[in-house]
Amino acid sequence: MQRRLGAFLLGSMLMLAFAAAVRAAETPKATGIRYIYLIRHGMYEHERHVDDRVGNAMNALGHEQAVLVGKRLAALPVKMTLFVSSDYTRARETAEDMGKVLGMAPAQDSLLHECTPTTERADIVQDYTAAEFAACDANLLAAWDKYVRPSPEKDAHDVLVCHGNVIRWFVSKAVKNDTRNWSTMDIGNASVTVIAVRADGTTRLVMYSDVGHLPPEKTTWTGRGAGWTTTAR
Repeated sequence: MQRRLGAFLLGSMLMLAFAAAVRAAETPKATGIRYIYLIRHGMYEHERHVDDRVGNAMNALGHEQAVLVGKRLAALPVKMTLFVSSDYTRARETAEDMGKVLGMAPAQDSLLHECTPTTERADIVQDYTAAEFAACDANLLAAWDKYVRPSPEKDAHDVLVCHGNVIRWFVSKAVKNDTRNWSTMDIGNASVTVIAVRADGTTRLVMYSDVGHLPPEKTTWTGRGAGWTTTAR
């Protein structure tokens, strides 16, 4: 009797396991990817000690760069699902120029504004307090948590128009590098950086500071860039 009961229970367990395996096999695997297009603002007239939310507007070249990056995205065979910019003037103006090309009105998010994250570079450290570094780090982490999220059901294409420090910090985090090394990268104005977020939440760097849509004479960088221009911003 006990043997029969044991055999019955074992058979029931095997049937349940088989049914679960069948259900798992029938459940479609999530394959959606969220692509985040990080666009750095165009070149601007930099003035120290000016409120970035109202000052430091783009110059004529910056507006040209913004239109060109807008055309670059408009030519892609995908539909953009989100279009957001920092609330700082140079990013907002870049997004407005791009929006005219894309046929989209950008929203604004202060989480994407420029700030200086924690770094080990002595020349930067001397200009900021520990509290300022901590505030920037917290702000960028909040932006990361808000935007770098999976889209398992289907692909998504999100455009974030922001700043060099923001993008370099995001890239460092995406590739699991120490985010304190963000300042080791140069980045071009109106450049395209793409981070892919897979269904399981892991991230992959697709491209960084791509300026192929800009003629060499209209390309400007933080630092010397690729070496074919000495203009930095």
